[in-house]
Amino acid sequence: MNKLKEFFNKERLLILIIVAIFYGNTLKNEYSLDDSLVTEKGNITTKGVKAIPKIIKSFYIEQSDEFKFDYRPIVKISYAIEHELFGVNPAVSHFINLLLYLIGLYVLYSVLIKLLADYHKNLALYCVILFAIMPIHTEVVGSLKNRDMLLCFIFCMMGLKNLMLFVESDFKKWASLLLCFLSFYFGFLSKLDVLPYLAIAPIIVFIKNPKHFKWAIGFAILFIIAYILFRITKRELTGRGGTHRVYYYFENPLFFEKSIKYKIIATFNCLGFYLNQAIIPFKMCCYYGTDTISVTKLTYHGYFGIIAAPLLVFGLVKSYLKKNYLILMGIVIFCSSISMYLNFAKPSVGIVADRFTFFGSLGIALIIVSILNSYFPLKEKISSKVKTGSVLVIVVFGTMTIKRNIDWNNKRSIIEADFAKYPNNSYLNYKRGMDIVQRTMETNTMLPPDQKRNKFIEARAFLEKSIQVAPDYANSRNYLAYVLVYLLNDFNAALPHINYSIAYKETTDLYYYKAICMRETKQKDSSEYYLLKCIKMDDKYYNAYGLLAYDYNLNKQHQKSIDLFKGAIAKGVKTIEIYNALGKTYWETQNNIEANFYYQKALEIDPSNQEAAAMVKRTSTASTNTTIAQ
Repeated sequence: MNKLKEFFNKERLLILIIVAIFYGNTLKNEYSLDDSLVTEKGNITTKGVKAIPKIIKSFYIEQSDEFKFDYRPIVKISYAIEHELFGVNPAVSHFINLLLYLIGLYVLYSVLIKLLADYHKNLALYCVILFAIMPIHTEVVGSLKNRDMLLCFIFCMMGLKNLMLFVESDFKKWASLLLCFLSFYFGFLSKLDVLPYLAIAPIIVFIKNPKHFKWAIGFAILFIIAYILFRITKRELTGRGGTHRVYYYFENPLFFEKSIKYKIIATFNCLGFYLNQAIIPFKMCCYYGTDTISVTKLTYHGYFGIIAAPLLVFGLVKSYLKKNYLILMGIVIFCSSISMYLNFAKPSVGIVADRFTFFGSLGIALIIVSILNSYFPLKEKISSKVKTGSVLVIVVFGTMTIKRNIDWNNKRSIIEADFAKYPNNSYLNYKRGMDIVQRTMETNTMLPPDQKRNKFIEARAFLEKSIQVAPDYANSRNYLAYVLVYLLNDFNAALPHINYSIAYKETTDLYYYKAICMRETKQKDSSEYYLLKCIKMDDKYYNAYGLLAYDYNLNKQHQKSIDLFKGAIAKGVKTIEIYNALGKTYWETQNNIEANFYYQKALEIDPSNQEAAAMVKRTSTASTNTTIAQ
């Protein structure tokens, strides 16, 4: 009990109160954008701890054979355990996110106490508080999908803490070194944002005591071994195949443009963006992309980055010479952390993101506190100017954070909030159009037909705007094709989008859309061609079987239907739908014996199948009557 009281001293209680005030309103939030990747009903995590063996053998995202990438099993394991204990509940998930954020801040506090032992004891607390209240953290804390960042941060801080315990102990605590190794290994299993600590940790060890240079080098080797172990784990558990992800130009032109000039422009634009967002963020967005930040021309962010770059280098050199280790560590942490997301070495999807600033913002907090300490010594009694400024910052940051937490309430709220700021954003236009369709379908029985159609027309406008901004955005084109074909029945308008998407990537859905367009515009031969193409691409694509058979039977071409379904069965497609459809075709040809046989086959698969059960009775009765008549 005494140890518990000792741990929850006034400093840690203050951190707890700040987290509760700034982020407590996230407990009211629902599931939001992309949370379905790691949680929500239907996710593998809902199966609880029994899903863990499959989770560790799966990629972070597996939406199809051609859309799977990254390996972050720790985050999904955390949700599997959570769902095992508490069920699928967004309030519980948000509470655990808050708890993880608090744990991260506590570990950070213990790390800074050791690193800043030569400074006043309150300086570590001020650094943690400033870091804790930065509004840019709202995406990481408020979005459940970003639990990977919180877990990765905790493991990085634990690794750094155990490294310091090891190098500073008189009798080397090898257990601390092992914990350091495991912390960074688990960090890799959470998210690759741990990578910059290959530079950060050794430099901090060296800054703290140059005599520990050999241990700094030793840690770098240990860190590389942890990374190699992560790669081996990923390869052995998920297979040796590479990961796949389709990139679009609007997500980042640097996936396609290899110009060194553009990389340099992107670097300065991104540097300015991260500095701006860490200090005073404005117009935060769930997704940026080329519609909101350029990589081909300098923007005001770029000019800010150009000014900041030499200042950071100057500050690095001067702080080292003046032995101002606080600002030196701040610059090292900031520059190393954002190096992954400057788009120079490797393009980032979306170009920039608020969550990309999370690790780097710690460095900004250290720099700001160091500068303040130089002019207004931060001791027990601080000046009235600093107190007034601190209150102002807390009020401003608190207002921004609490409001942004509300934006992250659910998928709809975040899209509408960010669309208002970036109406030309291709991704947000796509999501806005999709949301209108989904909302309209949810209220299907409540809206008159003309109002529903107007809603679909509104959605169409957003999707067309998305395509206008990013012509290669297949998701928008495919969804627009769906809206035009199924909801608006504008087949002629749908065809150009379908053809464009097919030229980009052939899919069964697109060929099915095209078949419907051909059929509705009285081009039956072409419709048959594309439906058969669907089946060739996917012999289990029942929609194509159903529509083909409907047209064959309508035109009294029953043998074609029979050959089609028997061909599917020969390929191993032995489903209720196929057997029912074959039974129905035989029924239409008055071959009751064969009809009864295939309906019986459907019942063998599912005895509760009402269609098959009813038709077995009808065909049996019809066969009996035929026999009696004969």
